[in-house]
Amino acid sequence: MEIVQKKMPTGQKQTRKANKTRGGGKPAKQKQLRLGQWFEKLVAVQARLRAPNGCPWDREQTHQSLRTYLIEEAYEVLEALESGNDGKFAAKKAALPWPR
Repeated sequence: MEIVQKKMPTGQKQTRKANKTRGGGKPAKQKQLRLGQWFEKLVAVQARLRAPNGCPWDREQTHQSLRTYLIEEAYEVLEALESGNDGKFAAKKAALPWPR
């Protein structure tokens, strides 16, 4: 894998691993994760976002500050659900601002 850095709007760099393909042009097979392993990855992402050098917006949020966004996002989720487009629904559902 190759490390790729992307400039973020906040001026910070986001680092991720880019999948390289094998000689035949197929991506390398990835190991299946169990549910508990996915949860551990989620907790690690949340910790990284809230860390002192993480995302400033995430660190500033409280239950009270998220109230503003919750109603707006809930309406967008309902709109996506009613559209019948599963991809749009999944994307909007993921955007709901749940406190960490």
